[in-house]
Amino acid sequence: MSHSPKNPPIVGILALCRIGFERECSSELERWFGERGADGYVKFEKLSGQVIWFGQSKQFPKTSELIFARQVVKLISKTPVYFDNKDRITPILSALEDQSYSAIYFDNTDTNDGNSMADLFHRLQKPLLSAAGKANILNRDAKQRAHLVFIDGTAAWLGVSEPGETLKWPMGIPRLKMPQDAPSRSTLKLAEAFAYFMDKEEQAEWLREGLTAVDLGACPGGWTYQLVKHGLQVVAIDNGAMNEKIMETGQVEHIKADGFVYRPPRPVHWLVCDMVEKPARVAQLMADWLADGDAKRAMFNLKLPMKTRLDEVEYCREIIEERLKQAGKKIERLQFRQLYHDREEVTGFLVVR
Repeated sequence: MSHSPKNPPIVGILALCRIGFERECSSELERWFGERGADGYVKFEKLSGQVIWFGQSKQFPKTSELIFARQVVKLISKTPVYFDNKDRITPILSALEDQSYSAIYFDNTDTNDGNSMADLFHRLQKPLLSAAGKANILNRDAKQRAHLVFIDGTAAWLGVSEPGETLKWPMGIPRLKMPQDAPSRSTLKLAEAFAYFMDKEEQAEWLREGLTAVDLGACPGGWTYQLVKHGLQVVAIDNGAMNEKIMETGQVEHIKADGFVYRPPRPVHWLVCDMVEKPARVAQLMADWLADGDAKRAMFNLKLPMKTRLDEVEYCREIIEERLKQAGKKIERLQFRQLYHDREEVTGFLVVR
């Protein structure tokens, strides 16, 4: 079988997202491509966990450039690959032929139907990779990876990606284990945020003994738990009760106070916040802390309203940018992301120089 040195033409992208956030993901894609003058249109079904943008563009977004897309792959066909229960491999190989790929990834939507694909993936992966190797479709030196995004057991979208365009986690979902001694499942949100926003070198520098943090709205201590686990000294601000085991570590000082009023006597390295409050008010609080020099970095959650989620995030971005500009502070990083362990919210990460 001969292979063309050219990459297959890109006809659009497929974005996987959280169920119920298809409209936000769709609007974000339309905005991203519109700002770059690309012609195209989006398609999605409610509660499908996926959005498709078809069109022509010189640029395509990386997953990390978007807020509501968990994973993005570039489509090389406007129609899925169809197959039956008796033979899935032949149609897939036919769709992949005349190109070389360094790997073939299996993806699915994070829906009940999509998650039921696990057994199929287990049965199909080895024979497909073996057949692809014999057909010279797999080549470790190839630049692109193939993605098969399964709709169900009879069809899959065929896409491609290059290193750095998609997340390191399949379908953008990190497999984090809930610590037995953690006081709440919210601890997974901060664990995922650290893993997503920071590389290993940055984590080693900024999550270690000798550093300090303030956790606003800390009780019962899910986010404080993550900070303590990394060796930080934490001031937990909340009028509620903290988890006793966390307090026994000797790394936490619990102050019963209003999270919107408290300020530390001296600057801290980290400010984290998971308070249930209006997004704009939280954004203003984060901006004020860093503008005044009370913290160097902030990780926070914005609880989004149902009807204006994307617009609300952009409004919060404007609040932060304007406040820090007025203070003469330069923003080193300002990112927003709906993480897998987020629900009706997004996580923000802010660093100033």
